[in-house]
Amino acid sequence: MTPSDEQDFTEFVRAHGDRLLRFARLLVPDAAEAEDVLQTALLRLTRHWSRRLDSPEAYVRAALVNLARDRGRRRHLVPLPVELEPRLAPADPDHADAVAARAQLDQMLAGLPPRQRVAVVLRVVEGLSEAETAALMRCAPGTVKSNLARGLDRARDILRSAPHPAKETTR
Repeated sequence: MTPSDEQDFTEFVRAHGDRLLRFARLLVPDAAEAEDVLQTALLRLTRHWSRRLDSPEAYVRAALVNLARDRGRRRHLVPLPVELEPRLAPADPDHADAVAARAQLDQMLAGLPPRQRVAVVLRVVEGLSEAETAALMRCAPGTVKSNLARGLDRARDILRSAPHPAKETTR
């Protein structure tokens, strides 16, 4: 990689890295694993960087989906995420609500099998069409529909069984 290519790649990571990490975090329930998956996807991108891809972000997203799918196939080799002690939330109630919502989303997504998780993230969170999701998942649109339906059913069950914090009333 030439110095100018390296500088361009660094600028790409600065501009898109946070968004790609959030996407990886939705696909892979464990934060450290999501970072590893993103690093692997970015490493794959460096091999093709000199070709000046039309959409390097789309390349990385596709790589993330493939890596998450491959990771699910080797489930017996992958440690399951453990529930960490809750972190102290800042005093700002809006931020606290966002942190709680994110934790609930993470818990719900972690309870889904990998293919269902990918289908839910791509269709619901990312808003892709069935055809786009099928292309990224390398499957038929009917498979996307069935994975999405099963994933949403399971997500509802997870959310129903999750303990809900008691609302505090002020007097």
